[in-house]
Amino acid sequence: MASRSRRIIGRVGLVLFVIVYIAVAMVVGAVHFPERHPVVQILYFAVAGIAWVFPAMLIIAWSRGGQRGSGG
Repeated sequence: MASRSRRIIGRVGLVLFVIVYIAVAMVVGAVHFPERHPVVQILYFAVAGIAWVFPAMLIIAWSRGGQRGSGG
């Protein structure tokens, strides 16, 4: 697949992933943690707020096609 195509697909995929991830994280938090202690809620949202980074790194790595360094 061409580098340009990978980048476009990767960008669109990343945006869609983040939108879906945010929606799912909010629903899970609203359904499972509304009556919990505020510390538990904070911990959940802190972990959920950081956890999206790891799949996003995989999408970015795929879209770069194994390139190293700061490409144009």
